[in-house]
Amino acid sequence: MKLRNSISQAIKVGIVYIFTIWCIAPIFWLVSTSLKSDVDAFSPTPVWFFVPQFDAYLNAWVDGGMGEAMLTSTMVAIISSIVGIAAGLPLAYLTTQVWPPEATGSARLTLGVLLLTTIPPVLSLTPFYRTFFGVGLTGNVLGLTIVHTFYAILLAVLILRSFLTNFPRDIREAAMIDGLGEWRTLFHTIVPNVWGGMFATFVLALIQSWNEFLYALVLTSGDNQTVPVTISGFLSFYGTNWARLTAAGVIGALPIIIFAIVVRKHMARGLSFGGVK
Repeated sequence: MKLRNSISQAIKVGIVYIFTIWCIAPIFWLVSTSLKSDVDAFSPTPVWFFVPQFDAYLNAWVDGGMGEAMLTSTMVAIISSIVGIAAGLPLAYLTTQVWPPEATGSARLTLGVLLLTTIPPVLSLTPFYRTFFGVGLTGNVLGLTIVHTFYAILLAVLILRSFLTNFPRDIREAAMIDGLGEWRTLFHTIVPNVWGGMFATFVLALIQSWNEFLYALVLTSGDNQTVPVTISGFLSFYGTNWARLTAAGVIGALPIIIFAIVVRKHMARGLSFGGVK
């Protein structure tokens, strides 16, 4: 019996180690390749021992345009996330507090949001592009920011609605009797109790915007391109400089990884305890 338990425990530990190595291996390859010389990076056989070089990072940042891409991605992600929460919170409040969650209008609006999130981006790409092209919003960050804000609103409605569904409607009714009005009730009564959910929504919307590729590829150009599009530009028919490509990948992934590590505890707390029971 003890032998059987030991074997079972060893198998579980082995599976965990294999899964960990499986997840870390691509990151190790990305970082190690970015630190190699062009010759070592192009080598058909793996080069395990080498002198780290940082020229690829400098070239990717300056010549490859990663500096401008980082600025563009940061601006688009922050603006779209903040505006998305600012617009999504009142909609979530409307469908949970002003209207009962089980009301017809609330159910239809929530269903509409769910349906919009299920539409593949490739299907909505053409309508967005033709609309923005007609008003001159292609080739710059404004059109992309609008699209990312649209998806941030959908995300905010779905997440914040789960928080506000558990919020006692009696509190809103008492605030209305005191003459606060809907907007003052929202900001003075609801918002202080869903800060955790709003922060978690901001983090998820930020990551969603940072990683988005399809709309950014079509709606931006030149110096207005985001990080994923700029990284894809290192691939060409004339050859790929693997050292610069992987260096650009590390530069693009590092800020969002650091951000996720820093806010992970606050995000978990917000998702777990943001609602009022």
